[in-house]
Amino acid sequence: MPFFKRNEILEAMKKILFPLVGVLCCAQLSSLAQLSLDSCQLKARLNYPAIKQLELIEKSKEFSLSNASKAYYPQFSLNALGAYIIQGLPTFPGSESTPSDWQLIGIGQVTQTIWDGGTTSAQKEIIRANARVDSASTDVSLYTLRDRVNQLYFGILLIDEQLKQLEVMNAILQRNLDAANLLLQNGKAYQSDVDQVKVEIIKSDQKKIQLNGSREAYVAMLSLMTGEKMDADEKFVKPTAPVVASQTTISRPELSLYESQRQQVDAQMKLVQVGYMPKINILGAGLLIEPGVNFGPSTLNSIAVAGLSVSWNTSGLYTAKSKKQITRVNLDKINNQQETFLFNTNLELTRTRNEIAVQQALLKQDEEIVALKESIRKSYETKFQNGMSSMNDLLEAESDESDVRSSKALHEIQLLMSMYNLETVIGNTH
Repeated sequence: MPFFKRNEILEAMKKILFPLVGVLCCAQLSSLAQLSLDSCQLKARLNYPAIKQLELIEKSKEFSLSNASKAYYPQFSLNALGAYIIQGLPTFPGSESTPSDWQLIGIGQVTQTIWDGGTTSAQKEIIRANARVDSASTDVSLYTLRDRVNQLYFGILLIDEQLKQLEVMNAILQRNLDAANLLLQNGKAYQSDVDQVKVEIIKSDQKKIQLNGSREAYVAMLSLMTGEKMDADEKFVKPTAPVVASQTTISRPELSLYESQRQQVDAQMKLVQVGYMPKINILGAGLLIEPGVNFGPSTLNSIAVAGLSVSWNTSGLYTAKSKKQITRVNLDKINNQQETFLFNTNLELTRTRNEIAVQQALLKQDEEIVALKESIRKSYETKFQNGMSSMNDLLEAESDESDVRSSKALHEIQLLMSMYNLETVIGNTH
């Protein structure tokens, strides 16, 4: 292939490929700039101050477990006593001297636990149970964010749909204005007809200002919740409609909270049970008395002992029965709270499913109504151009079409929002 032809081909490829790459890059950046519902949910969760509680709860649990494990470490104690002997210590036959009235007594003791009756194990389980309850409570708090994010996100989508419909009607009004001006020039219309259309265009612009103001407020609130900087004209992706779940199994974080609370009560009861178990320790003790006390022919200044010690506090036996009854009452309270939650949640599921059914039925009729109103409006446009209808009749037909289009957009967003609310009520978080 000649060299000059190769250069020509390369130049031609550059002219074709470079703009194409630019278009693709712009399209990709545009898609990346759009925010989705799932990303907003995730960012709102990560930005919520309570999310830090999960890490703090885990750290607190580890420190507490570490402290509980040290119960099996050797325990040291040292006591010193200085005293004045008022009447003096007795002397014994063979003693060489009389003990001093001032005595300094030192006692040192070391204890090593062999078996604490299961107390340490029970305390560790309580620490873990408390951490699970705290974590589950935080999860419940974080889950409530989903509904708040849904409200803001779908509110923005609804405004966007209304703005789209407004653009459609503005285009129609502009065509009517052009037609009215043309008819006015030909003497087939009045100036009042032109003015009426201009008034409707101004009203439409005012409505657009109101909608944009509301959208800006919604975006600002969503920006605060997610911690993501958002512009007033930020683009939001309309999520696909989820399949309406027919399941009735609820998997909300509240259920994990109730289960954690039951485990917490069980752990507390185990600590009560081990409270009246005996404890076995290895004991070592030393006694030092200065100045020395003479007992017989030799001076006894110190003594050391070692052995096993067994302690058994039976006071817990007297209250064990009542504490078990308190445990049953606490478990019954938790079970009742769960039953109440499930009852209310099932009511909410029934209400939401009915909403979805109604909105689906309305949408089917909306399609037909919009088509009919559009046909009526076009008919009035033809009549007006032929002098068979007034501008008031035409504008009324256009207003009716705008209303039904807005109603259809409202029902579409409401249906979508109800579907996602159903997922939230059930506990399907994808």
